[in-house]
Amino acid sequence: MVGPHKKGTEMAKLSIGQKAERVLKLLLGLRNARVAETLRQYGFKDSDLAEGWRLLQRLTDGRLQQRGPAKQDPALLAQLDAWENHWFPIAGAALRGRFPEVHEWLFLNLSQTEGPGVVVTVGTLLTRLDKLASEPALGERGAQARELLRERGLSDNTLQLARNLLQALGSVAPSSAVSAPADSEQQETAERALWSWYLEWAEIARVAVKDRRLLRDLGFLNYKRPVSDDEEPEEESASANGGVGA
Repeated sequence: MVGPHKKGTEMAKLSIGQKAERVLKLLLGLRNARVAETLRQYGFKDSDLAEGWRLLQRLTDGRLQQRGPAKQDPALLAQLDAWENHWFPIAGAALRGRFPEVHEWLFLNLSQTEGPGVVVTVGTLLTRLDKLASEPALGERGAQARELLRERGLSDNTLQLARNLLQALGSVAPSSAVSAPADSEQQETAERALWSWYLEWAEIARVAVKDRRLLRDLGFLNYKRPVSDDEEPEEESASANGGVGA
């Protein structure tokens, strides 16, 4: 069986943000040398890891890159989360009434999250803010909105603080060269490709990795094995095996 049977009610589908967070958690865990060595016997290569990052970049408009074996730092994640919690609402409040079309463009499929997911959300916001003043689809309104955000506190120095945190976490902040949010068809294609990659390596890792601490680092033990397509897995207690050896 590929995944568990649905029980009772229909499982909720995962949002793009939830999928990106699952993938990011797996990618961060795959940087662990013990995990990578275990998966090598199943054909896992550096190119597979690079493909995961590339697919995540494609979905989130970000330029996330692996930078060596650095582990995620809870203190740095907390600082980045605090940045997100402070500046996302301010940017949203500033633009919602004055520049609704800019607000829609800037926050397309983007919402606040927590944990490793803030790397995706903050990185994507930085990408779009870098492009805001020169985005053809927004015209002069984009430049005007960017100036308003500077007045509200989202200065270049404020954005650089977030970039520094992303770099310290082992990811490179997006640059202005990244394209604007993709259209729906491109986004659906990117989403399918990313989720297919995730389902393959997540399922293999669940079987191959036996250390429960490593499984938690990979984002498992909070959920049962990933299901096909894009359904939300059922909750699993941290003490349950879920088909994986303790």
